Amino acid sequence: MEMEKELEQFRQEAQRLKAGRQGGSLPFPETLRDFAVRYAEHLLQNGGTVVQAAQRLGVSSPTLYEWRKGRAVGGSRKKPGEKNAQLKGEDGQARLQLELEQLKEQVALMQKRLFGASSEKRGPRPPKPERSQPQRGHGPTAQPELKVQEVLLPLDEADQVCGLCGGSLHAWPGQTEDCEEITVVERSFVLRKVRRQKYCCAQGCAPVTAPAPPRLIAGGRYSLEFAVHVALMKYGFHLPLARQQRLYEREGLVVEAQTLWDQLDALARHLQKSYEALLAEVFTSPLIHADETHWLLLDKGPGTQWYAWTVASPDTVFHRILPSRSGATAKTVLGSYSGIVLVDGYAAYQTATKSGADGPAAATLAFCWAHVRRKFFAQRGTQVAALFYSLIETARLRGEDPGHYLRRAALAAIDNPGTVTLPKSQD
Repeated sequence: MEMEKELEQFRQEAQRLKAGRQGGSLPFPETLRDFAVRYAEHLLQNGGTVVQAAQRLGVSSPTLYEWRKGRAVGGSRKKPGEKNAQLKGEDGQARLQLELEQLKEQVALMQKRLFGASSEKRGPRPPKPERSQPQRGHGPTAQPELKVQEVLLPLDEADQVCGLCGGSLHAWPGQTEDCEEITVVERSFVLRKVRRQKYCCAQGCAPVTAPAPPRLIAGGRYSLEFAVHVALMKYGFHLPLARQQRLYEREGLVVEAQTLWDQLDALARHLQKSYEALLAEVFTSPLIHADETHWLLLDKGPGTQWYAWTVASPDTVFHRILPSRSGATAKTVLGSYSGIVLVDGYAAYQTATKSGADGPAAATLAFCWAHVRRKFFAQRGTQVAALFYSLIETARLRGEDPGHYLRRAALAAIDNPGTVTLPKSQD
């Protein structure tokens, strides 16, 4: 493979030299002649001929024969550079030497382009420093968040016999050989039958029944915990509903993707007020970041590209999906915010913060080249996605587990519709 690369390099350089012929061939550099001889010897060793080698090299057979004998072709003929130098009154040999040095530089440059650091060909590796002690790996990674489960492995009863004296073995109290292993406990879905106890008094008054557990959908079959799990899988770990459906079927739960979406939609309705409150939280910061990116809808055709707008403070994020990225839309997004807005160079932000008839602009722009890229879905899906992305990312920024937060906020909204519950800061 290396020989073939050098052959292609030789052909290109030979064509360049032939194209520069002026009253005679330009001299082939010694490096090219040496390669041609090596290639001919290589071909001869593999059953080829000098004629075949010359044909592959793109030179004449007599020329290759002369090179193999160690003589440059046309040595008695004056080279163009030498003739021109004599006509100009210059030293012909010095001129030829200068041309030769130029050719060598060109060959070196071509070799660098072919085999330099920009190619996939690796250069020589630096020698590894000698170690005073053999490497023993990086050691086990600490797992402080995992539950610890102790398992005691006893000997089989048939093996509880001493191999030396034949006596029976007994457990040595407190003595074990310990090691660790990380395993997985399969997630499982259960069909929980809720039996609400009824109570009556001795006087025969109206019976009293224990209250039902909170439900996202009145009379629905799926628990709040299930809906939170689906939301985290989709918006926290970007697992589409169709893929969740196939995964759950593998684990024994038969459910349609539409049913999964219904749970998300119901959960989002309970969390709507908390989501809307995030914008006011962002605007309390003296410095916020604003950006927008494409939101491609599932349907193909015109009008299916909307835009995801984001405003964020150090601990709060607010996403919204709008059909335009105009200056008027940017003004709607920034509202009456009067602090510093860190943005990219998009002109809509400059339009939105220009001073007008109603007075000077409220916000001050600071420019950067940071861009946020996100992937999104259809129109009602855009609203739900913006809600969950905002709440989940804000919970993470504030140090609260997103699953715990979504459940806590949803429970509060179910008990008292419209309740605003924001993630707690763990500082």
